[in-house]
Parts: sequence; structure tokens; C-alpha cells
Amino acid sequence: MDLKSFAQMYFVMIPFIFGIMAVFFLVIGLRGIITKRPFLLSNRWLLSMMFIIFIPVILPAFTFPSSIPFIIKWLNPVIFTVVLVMMCFVLKGYCAFGVTDTSFRDALLTSLQKLNLPYEETLSSIRLTSIEADLQVSIQSWVGSGVIKIKQRDHRSQLTEIITAMNEHFRGASMPMNLTTCIFYLIMGIVTVAASIGTVFFFQNIIQKI
Repeated sequence: MDLKSFAQMYFVMIPFIFGIMAVFFLVIGLRGIITKRPFLLSNRWLLSMMFIIFIPVILPAFTFPSSIPFIIKWLNPVIFTVVLVMMCFVLKGYCAFGVTDTSFRDALLTSLQKLNLPYEETLSSIRLTSIEADLQVSIQSWVGSGVIKIKQRDHRSQLTEIITAMNEHFRGASMPMNLTTCIFYLIMGIVTVAASIGTVFFFQNIIQKI
């Protein structure tokens, strides 16, 4: 692939990727700000965004001439694969937006009671005694976000039911919330829109000069 074809490919791809990222950031940010309700979202969406972001990094390996040394062509794809596999383990469960310690705990315990799931609270997790499973919860109340996941993979469907009940609780109850993370996502969305527009002019100038 010659330089002009390469630039033309990125002229289309990079703004498109930035556009997808902008939609993702704006939807999360505006959802919390407009509804003024906390919510939970599967971390699979965040993992998907990571994959999309890395596409421009791995694509050259498939477009560079065969004369390029093997190690140079495939170093980035190998690193990307390792990072993606690692994030598959890190980004398990669901991410909470707009929550506080109080609102998250109330929603979780109310949902467990609604689903008739007896529990025991420990320092680092909540033991669901009837199904022998452990909920792992981490809350960063200063930015209004948190993570909830289930330790035992066999009970993922139960976690989905709990998340559904928690989102219903958030939609139907008035509670304190922290919009810091939502505001950050909104700002990131606006910046990404600007970056998308900027890359269009950048690659357009490159193509014209080639």
C-alpha cells in the first residue's frame, strides 16, 4: 500500500473511530446529567471501546509491505492482544455512574431483598448465602463511580438480575448522587468531537500534499 492510499484509509477510519468514541462518552455523560439518576453499565461496553481505539494501532501490520521485518510489523498487535486479554479479566462485571456510598449500598441491599437473596456482609464482599456466591464491590464515591462483579462465573446470570433490579431502584427513587464522572465523560465527548473534526482537516491536508 502506497503512502497516499494509507493516508486515505486513515482519513476515513480515524474520524469514524473518534465519532464512535464521542457518542459513547456523550451518551454516558448526558444520561447521568439529564436523568439525574445513577445507573449501572456492563464493562463489556468499555472493553469494546478499547478494542475500537486500538484498531489504528494494529491495522498497519496488515497493510505494511512484506519487506518490513516481522518483529516490527507484529509488535503492536501482540502488545494489543496481551493488553486486551488482561483487560478482559480486569473489566469484569458492571460499572456504576453517579453513585455515592449511600445510594449504591441502598440500591444493592434493596435489590437483594427484592430478589429474596439472603446475604452476609464482610469487609471486602457480600456473601450470597443461598447460592454460595460472592459479590465484590468497589466504590470511588469522590468521583461518583463504582464496580460490582461476582466472583463465581457460574452465577453471572444472577448478577445480571441484581443489576437490573438496582437500575430499576435508581430510576424509581430519589437519592443523593455524584455527577463528577458523568461530567468528565461529557467533557471527553466534546473533546473527541473536536478531535474528529481536526483529524479530517489534518489528513485532508496530507492527501493534498502527496
